[in-house]
Amino acid sequence: MTLQAEQGGGWEVVRPAGRPEYDGVELVGYHDRAGHGLDMRVLPEPGLTIVLVLDGELRIERTDPVAAGIVSGVGVNSVRVRGQDVACVDVHLSPLAAYSVLGGAGAELAGTVVGLEDLWGAEARRLRAAVEGAGRWDERFGEIRAALADRLHANRSVDPEVAFVWRGLVTSGGRRRTGDLAAETGWSRKRLWTRFTAQIGVSPKRAAMIVRLSAAIEAIMAGTAAVDVAARFGYADQSHLTRDLRELAGFTPAALYRAWHEAGYAGGTFVQDAVG
Repeated sequence: MTLQAEQGGGWEVVRPAGRPEYDGVELVGYHDRAGHGLDMRVLPEPGLTIVLVLDGELRIERTDPVAAGIVSGVGVNSVRVRGQDVACVDVHLSPLAAYSVLGGAGAELAGTVVGLEDLWGAEARRLRAAVEGAGRWDERFGEIRAALADRLHANRSVDPEVAFVWRGLVTSGGRRRTGDLAAETGWSRKRLWTRFTAQIGVSPKRAAMIVRLSAAIEAIMAGTAAVDVAARFGYADQSHLTRDLRELAGFTPAALYRAWHEAGYAGGTFVQDAVG
């Protein structure tokens, strides 16, 4: 397997090169080589992330350290995670992939961050041991891919109609009318709301808000003025953007931008040392 590695802020970041093996699955390895520690806030994003810890420890808010790792659900609202001497692999999952990987439990995780052992128990410990025992990053990624493949093949998938609506929201940047998407599936609006929420974890309307806000957050981090972000991503005005950002992430645009410069930002999380 070919790897892509980079260094930044004392962190080693490793990604498998080429396309992901499965749709909706992305793997990234991190290693805090400088030992600076990790202090991040998980922000709302249109997906789930499993962080499998290989070395060191993570702590969610003020709870006890988690041994195997953590799982963040769709639409997490600014949950703080800290770590020390961390080496880990992030497994980023679309809600469609997460439904199979997590055996349908992904919907229950919406808006939360929990310990991986709370979800998988002994299996989480076995997976950490297998990956931790692998000497190279390509071997670590191979162990995780094998575990994901077993779950993707063994567990059922979301309804095709739910998948269609989710993809319609993502490709439109959250701007498609959910009523129109429901009509295209042949389902009633009520049935779509029920099945979508049960399988994705949030309603179609909430999903659209998260999809659109995720892109808006990236633009704010890049220094784009809030009024221009609002116009670019289809908000009625800057106040509309600010309301959604405050509701879903707990920040105003200005506060979010300031926090990024104070802490660094990477892929849906604030990180003390930016990791790329």
